[in-house]
Amino acid sequence: MIKKIKQYFQNRKKQKEILIAENILSSINDNRGLIWENIAVFIKKLQNSPIGVNRGTPEGDELFPLKHHFADGLYTREIFMPKGSIIASLIHKTNHPSFLLKGEVSILCDDGSIKRIKAPLKIMTEAGTQRVLYMHSDTIWVCVYRTDKTTVEEAEKEVYTDNYKELSIDIINNKVLTNYDEVI
Repeated sequence: MIKKIKQYFQNRKKQKEILIAENILSSINDNRGLIWENIAVFIKKLQNSPIGVNRGTPEGDELFPLKHHFADGLYTREIFMPKGSIIASLIHKTNHPSFLLKGEVSILCDDGSIKRIKAPLKIMTEAGTQRVLYMHSDTIWVCVYRTDKTTVEEAEKEVYTDNYKELSIDIINNKVLTNYDEVI
């Protein structure tokens, strides 16, 4: 009987966590124009909240450690994201593969819908993609880029932007949904 009661409360806790993640992520796309603009507003609110940390600060680097690797014209970027955290990515300038190696996350998709995805998973990231994630468990995400750059700063400048207006008009006008169903 005690086992059934524990299972009941564990299920309720998981359902509550899913609802919280969906509420947070869905608030970004409240029919207010381009999703990039909505994400920018969300990022500012998150940064100004007591739980917000900024990218590239000691706090951000400690909470979301990055590993960078360069070899044979490839730049591999690995990020660890702890359970219960929320993160908004930069905008990706290029098409490239991404890999959810560990964890389970709720992800805001380009159309404003929210999907829950679980490792292991391969995702083809398209130029113009910007993600907002809620981590249901400790998570490791890896992106692989083709570049001849040899420093993190140069590679990041080539593959990311924080302003969608820097993207080509074709990417802005023709943004299509990323396939989150392609499993390794």
